[in-house]
Amino acid sequence: MGRLRWWQHLVAAVGVQTPEMRRKAQHAARCAAGSAGEQRTHAMLQPLLREGWHVLPDRRVGRSANVDHVLVGPDGQVFTLDTKLWAARDEVGQPRVVRLVGGRLVHGDHDRDRQVDTALWETGEVSKALGVQVTPLIVVHNAPVDGAGFHVRGVAVFPADRLLELLRGNVGSADPCRAAMLARMAEIRLPSYAQ
Repeated sequence: MGRLRWWQHLVAAVGVQTPEMRRKAQHAARCAAGSAGEQRTHAMLQPLLREGWHVLPDRRVGRSANVDHVLVGPDGQVFTLDTKLWAARDEVGQPRVVRLVGGRLVHGDHDRDRQVDTALWETGEVSKALGVQVTPLIVVHNAPVDGAGFHVRGVAVFPADRLLELLRGNVGSADPCRAAMLARMAEIRLPSYAQ
C-alpha cells in the first residue's frame, strides 16, 4: 500500500466512498464473514476429535489458495469442507434460500455456482496431494438450505446443523492406522495457510 493521495484524504474526511473504497470494504466484510463461519465450523467439529477424526483447519492448496478444513475420518476417508456464512434474509427481509436452479447453486437471487467450482478444484488438489479419493462438502451457516441439503456436481451442500450427523453417517469400519497416516501426510503436504 502506498501513501494516500491528497484527494483520497479529502474524500475520506467528508465520508464519501469511491468505487475502489467500496470494493475494498466489501472484500474486507466478506473475509471477516468467511473467518467467522470457519470458526463456527471448527467449534462444531471438536466433538469428532474424541471419535477418531482428524481435523486440519485452513490448509494451503495450490500457490495461494486454502481449504477451510480437511477432515480425515476414523476409517481413513478424507473430506474437504468449505464453509459459507450466508445471510438468511435479503435487504427487505425476504428469505434467501440456498437451492438448485437449473443445475446451478443459488443463494436467494445470487448465483453461487462458482463456489462449487472452487470446492471441486480444492478437492482435486487435496486428492493429488494425498493420492486418495476426497469428498467435497459445502456447509452453510445462517441461510436455509432447500430440502435440508442436496448434491450439485458431486458436492454435498447442507446446513451447518446437519454437519456432524452427515459426517458420522458416512463412517465405515475404523482403520486408525490409515487415518493417522493420511492425517500426518495432510499435515506435511498441505501446510497451514498461515505459515
